[in-house]
Amino acid sequence: MTKRPFIIDCDTGTDDAIAIVAALYCPEIRVKAITSVNGNVPHKYTSWNNLNLVEYLGKDIPVAKGAVKPIIGPFVEEGNASGVHGSTGLGDLELPVAKREFAKRIASELIYEMAVEEKGELELLVIGPMTNIAIALLQHEDLPGLIKHIWFMGGAARGGNVTPTAEFNIWVDPEAAHVVLRSGIPMTMVGLDVTEKAAMIEEDAAELHNVDTPAGRVVTHLLEFMFHRRKTGSEAALMHDALALASAVFPQCLKCEDCFVDVECRGTYSYGHTFVDRRKQTGKAPNVSVALEIDTPMFRKWLVEMVKNSAKEV
Repeated sequence: MTKRPFIIDCDTGTDDAIAIVAALYCPEIRVKAITSVNGNVPHKYTSWNNLNLVEYLGKDIPVAKGAVKPIIGPFVEEGNASGVHGSTGLGDLELPVAKREFAKRIASELIYEMAVEEKGELELLVIGPMTNIAIALLQHEDLPGLIKHIWFMGGAARGGNVTPTAEFNIWVDPEAAHVVLRSGIPMTMVGLDVTEKAAMIEEDAAELHNVDTPAGRVVTHLLEFMFHRRKTGSEAALMHDALALASAVFPQCLKCEDCFVDVECRGTYSYGHTFVDRRKQTGKAPNVSVALEIDTPMFRKWLVEMVKNSAKEV
């Protein structure tokens, strides 16, 4: 089986790390690189989280630094999402500091080079703010024709979490999201209103507790942190980003609908809002496949199996 080439672009917090683990042991895809962006926590943490995680898992793939701030807006403040992801992004998990170096190319250039190399077959899993992707598009006018598909966690057909109308990944850099959504690249949006149903439970952690691999230990530790977080009144063990991966390789767990989607870049109450035209009122052609429903038990079973795959390499 020919594996599909992917780049993962992320602001690695707790659920991002679990999505990366699932991707690295997913038999359908080949992760060519991981690129870092400012988001859940500042870039100085997200980049090292990626590098440390890849080395801890024993994977030899490039890890590139990316955008440290949105293309227009301010830096994400220290501690912006620390209540959910911990001060450095990985809860209370402390990975060994990697000895390897970051890729010499920054994220936007690495994305373009690998897109050219893959001759139109490269896919992107974007599970943080879209800054790196927007920069690459603004730098390279031929890039839209070189990306096969973008699968992203962000936005929502209904509601938000930073404001009543805006989801975090889009809200951090709505201008970047606007550039990406208008690029013409085929894409699938897995929004907050669906990912909030993608909750792992204690039975999943118990099943993974016996997976005695670096991947199994990382995921089990992060899930336990999430369960404790839930008990303090914070977010449950929601797999926002792993669900975006599932949309690419296990689409049967989701129901999607083609819609015209754009992002509001101005407005006191609407800044960062993802506009999803489900009723076809704008008359504009659909540009995004939007996830609307999830089979949560099916998704949970798939995610557990992806982590279990790590034992097959030992």
